[in-house]
Amino acid sequence: MFAFQLISSVTWGAALGPVFDRYLLYLGFGHARGPALLPRSARNSLVGATESISGLSSLFLAIPVGLLVDRYPDRRARVLRFSCVFGAASVVALVVAAVTDVLLLLYAALMLLGVFSEMSSSATEAIFADSIPQGERSGIFVTKAVICTIGIAIGPLLSAAGLSFIGDEWEPYQMKAVIVAGSLMMPLGCGVLFFFQDPQQQPQGRPPPAEPVPTEARCSQGGAAPGAAVAPAPRQQQLRWGPLRSKHIPFILAFSNFLACVGAGMTVKFFNLFFIQDKKLSPIQICVLQTAYPLVIAVFMKFTERLAKPLGRAQASLTFFGSSVVCLFLLSSLDNLPLLIGVFLVRGGFANSTYPIDRSILMDFTPSGQRGRWNAVESLTSMTWSGSAFFGVLCCVSYLVFRVGACLWHDGIVDVASF
Repeated sequence: MFAFQLISSVTWGAALGPVFDRYLLYLGFGHARGPALLPRSARNSLVGATESISGLSSLFLAIPVGLLVDRYPDRRARVLRFSCVFGAASVVALVVAAVTDVLLLLYAALMLLGVFSEMSSSATEAIFADSIPQGERSGIFVTKAVICTIGIAIGPLLSAAGLSFIGDEWEPYQMKAVIVAGSLMMPLGCGVLFFFQDPQQQPQGRPPPAEPVPTEARCSQGGAAPGAAVAPAPRQQQLRWGPLRSKHIPFILAFSNFLACVGAGMTVKFFNLFFIQDKKLSPIQICVLQTAYPLVIAVFMKFTERLAKPLGRAQASLTFFGSSVVCLFLLSSLDNLPLLIGVFLVRGGFANSTYPIDRSILMDFTPSGQRGRWNAVESLTSMTWSGSAFFGVLCCVSYLVFRVGACLWHDGIVDVASF
């Protein structure tokens, strides 16, 4: 699992990182070939639209794949091997699309990538959670998340190293070289999936052995028979707050992640374009920034884990994510570039460091036979990120239309410089 997370995140960071966002902007300026779903001059809208395509693919497959993973816990490894077909097809389509600038082929590549991502993530997460002994899940989930974020940092770092040889300019051939080179690493990740095996399941009708209740905040619940409900620990049975019980915790987490992703998709997805277009960062500079960004997140993940021990996991998650909201307000009011970048990195660390802690809480209160469907819920949440990215573009366009209308109504002319 660690190897798959590392290779996949390196591939994602290199092929679909900041250079890919700038390449989409290049296509939006009228350089795309073939029929398009958006007007040629859509520009920023193209970034939101392509993000939504991959998310919609995951949306349609999330529930079926989740139910399949829960229904057949002894066939999850087969799902992983079958997903490699879509992974290989997405690589071919993405490479050809980058070389030819055919927009519809790029849409097809991202759709295939969404299918591969959904199938592989649901099955690997279920196998991974069932393979970890009770009492160790929280720490291992943090380690997995740290490895993933380091891989995301390595991707832009490799891109910066390559750009230092072929040129630090936003030329088409330079952007395409980065995307193609990053895409060709995906077959390595697909190869790792063939080494996954389904863990032994508890025989039907045989109750799981009794487990002592850990005293640490990072305690977790073990696996169970396929489809069988896991009895919560005595301490978990007593958890209540008004009408809420321990069984409501997965729903509370899913709803809070849903709200967070709605806002993140309308802002975070466009940070790269903000630094590229407004702050005029070069290709190497934006790649270095996106290398530092995940590394800061990895460091903050360890801070969150340490704070969770004396304070509690939920309390640590609330403290760090609440701090990211404060940083987001600061970002909207700063003009000094070094200070802006510093707040940007700190905000990313606060906002993203809580994911492994939240994930371990979710697995504490989720039986083994329901992990596939809750992974599907996580995919629906990520689709919210993708859909709100496109909605964020529509909000910006609506704002500009409102400004034009206001100027026409007030002065009779449009002052373009005021935009």
